[in-house]
Amino acid sequence: MKIKALIAASCLLAAGAQAQGYGSTPMMYSQPEFYLGLNYAQMSFEIEDDEIEDALDESVDWNTVGINLGVQPSPYLALEGRYGKGIGSEDIAGVIDTKLKHYFGFYALPQIPIQDYMSVYALLGWTKAKAEATSEFFPAFGVPYKISDSEDDFSYGIGVRFRDMRNPNGVAFFAEYARLINRGDYDINGMMFGLSWHF
Repeated sequence: MKIKALIAASCLLAAGAQAQGYGSTPMMYSQPEFYLGLNYAQMSFEIEDDEIEDALDESVDWNTVGINLGVQPSPYLALEGRYGKGIGSEDIAGVIDTKLKHYFGFYALPQIPIQDYMSVYALLGWTKAKAEATSEFFPAFGVPYKISDSEDDFSYGIGVRFRDMRNPNGVAFFAEYARLINRGDYDINGMMFGLSWHF
């Protein structure tokens, strides 16, 4: 009886090792994995004040490019820092020119691997952004020509990453949506796409 039990246990262990070899379970990292990424994002500045929102009748969209630098100690968690810079500008009502100067943040990305090629993750962390508004019309009324301000807040979001996790190195594609800054009178939300190189 003990021999039969030993043989059965050996078969189960061999089957488990074979399944892991084919990638049915996420690879467990023997050491932390680092990655570097490039991203493009569209940030939306949405005004929550009803009177101002009705008067402007539009939101502001900023395009940005940036870098991601992270470490992933396991398939279930990554820690990441980001820096992005605005490209171009967006006008409001044709008289106010706005642009996102830059943003940076630090985030934890708890994630759930799905098979071997995809993981779904949450984004939790902190973001600081600086924006600028200029107008050629306001100085005639004694209002400053240029106004710049920075704001920071708790950030959260959700994303998906595609990558062959059976290999310790490789390239991943990711897409996410996040609320970066949430204030009483406005929000800054971002839709981001990018590539990351893992090593």
